[in-house]
Amino acid sequence: MRRLKDREVKSLLRDFTRSYPNIGLPESAKDFDEVVVGEDVVYFVDGAPLIVRVKAGLLPSLKFTKAIDSLPRVVVDMGAVAHIANGADVMRPGIKDVRGDFGKGQLVVIVDERFSKPIALGVAGVDSEEMRRASKGKVIRSVHYVGDELWKKFGK
Repeated sequence: MRRLKDREVKSLLRDFTRSYPNIGLPESAKDFDEVVVGEDVVYFVDGAPLIVRVKAGLLPSLKFTKAIDSLPRVVVDMGAVAHIANGADVMRPGIKDVRGDFGKGQLVVIVDERFSKPIALGVAGVDSEEMRRASKGKVIRSVHYVGDELWKKFGK
């Protein structure tokens, strides 16, 4: 684990705020550390793994409850959960409900239908209206999920 320098913290916060203007970090946040996991990076804020940098870019982690709760939700059936938790993209037939409005390319949280637990973050391949109308095809690309290396190392 490496402590971030002040200029690195400012850059991280600027980039995160630019990508997610409605998601703020805790006002009291003062300690920022990073851990490299393969090609990805986990940023710890006051000891909690709140931000990840993956190929898709800077994302809130699945442990960043405030951020996850502010994102549009896509509810999937229980048959899709195991596949998504192993990194599969979301196919339209597995979706039970689309909650909130979003555009193509926007980050969404994928939750299971039984417990409403977040199982993945994904990038929408279509906007929310088209997702509601569609009956087949891949509609969300998974970018961070409960079975990935970041989750295995820091999410449990």
